Amino acid sequence: MCRSRVNGSERGRLQGGQMSRRSFIAWAGPWVLAAVLLASANTALGQNGYTGADLQRMGQWLQSYHLELYRLEMPPFASPYAAALTSGKHGWRIVVFLRDGGVTNVNWDSGFLKRPFEAASSDNFVLMPEVGANFGVSFSGCDARDCAGNYGALLYLPWSHRFFQKGVAGHSVACSQSLLDPANAKAVQALDAALKRQQASDPHYVAPSCPGVSPVAR
Repeated sequence: MCRSRVNGSERGRLQGGQMSRRSFIAWAGPWVLAAVLLASANTALGQNGYTGADLQRMGQWLQSYHLELYRLEMPPFASPYAAALTSGKHGWRIVVFLRDGGVTNVNWDSGFLKRPFEAASSDNFVLMPEVGANFGVSFSGCDARDCAGNYGALLYLPWSHRFFQKGVAGHSVACSQSLLDPANAKAVQALDAALKRQQASDPHYVAPSCPGVSPVAR
């Protein structure tokens, strides 16, 4: 798994997904991004078929939207996809790239994430190898003013282009309607795992059920 970090301070919780100062990669040319990632991810690149030109294309896209790269994931089970956790003026933003026909393009763009993803750690950006017959890109975060009581997780399945979200606010739980379908039980489990990582400070944490979903269905 390739994990590219551009600033050591980003390991802590960051409000709005922004660094205290703009990262070197944010203003440097795309070729710098390619060089940095090539140096740290040579094995993953070979396994996924990505080249320096592909990374340069990714860098150009990120630069055009003024996004800072926090993490790039391209494990073998995700090939030919690569997922990036980025941040910009309006918060966190997840981008999934796909190398198809020798060209790398954006497969999915989350847009800037709103509450409850205001405060988050890049450690909660995780690619999960088995979510049903798919793999998933998951992320979790919380409201900076009430991280313990207002938090949520999202899940994107690149192969089927499906998106799910689950949020907790006090005693209220909000879920994507499609999570009520027993066929999406694996997606519920993946989201609950993301919520558990988010609430890791509580060793006894158990993710609450979506309204209308029984424990058996989960």
